[in-house]
Amino acid sequence: MFVLGAGLGGGARGGLLASAGIMTGLLVHLALALVGVSALITASPLAFDILRWAGVAYLIWIGVPLVVRAWRAREAPAASGPTPPAARVYWQGLTTNLMNPKVAIFYVAFLPQFVAPERGGALLQLLVLGLTHWLMGLPYLCAVALASGSTAAWLRRSPGMRRALDALSGLVFVGLALRLMLVKRKPA
Repeated sequence: MFVLGAGLGGGARGGLLASAGIMTGLLVHLALALVGVSALITASPLAFDILRWAGVAYLIWIGVPLVVRAWRAREAPAASGPTPPAARVYWQGLTTNLMNPKVAIFYVAFLPQFVAPERGGALLQLLVLGLTHWLMGLPYLCAVALASGSTAAWLRRSPGMRRALDALSGLVFVGLALRLMLVKRKPA
């Protein structure tokens, strides 16, 4: 959803940069899972909630200004807004991913189910599983980025669509925040 919003708001470039940030975040989560930090977040209700609420606040901080900008510009003629700097879009994707406790839980609770300790090298198996997940996600996120980016480019040709795209992108981010608010920690 984050890539979709970034693609709608910043075109294919924005979607691909958001994808790069998210994919970097997955590698960080994998590294944290390999050294056991993700297990601590999963086991600690306080750590889980701090991470979850930080993610909620961050997504609202990204989304609300887009909705406000679209609302304030409703009377003005549609203008093409500035494209956010590449580094900012990348860091938004990375930060959004890192503040999502569900990703940490995925790497701690789901992937280890497929590790066979009797085969030896449990960390190596976990690494291979994590990298497989990463390689599967890469083309998917790139496809979402390119599709939403080309759709956004097509929609921008119509008057007022920039405002609509800002509003839609902002609502996607706020919706993600609301969804993250409702996430409950599963007991260990």
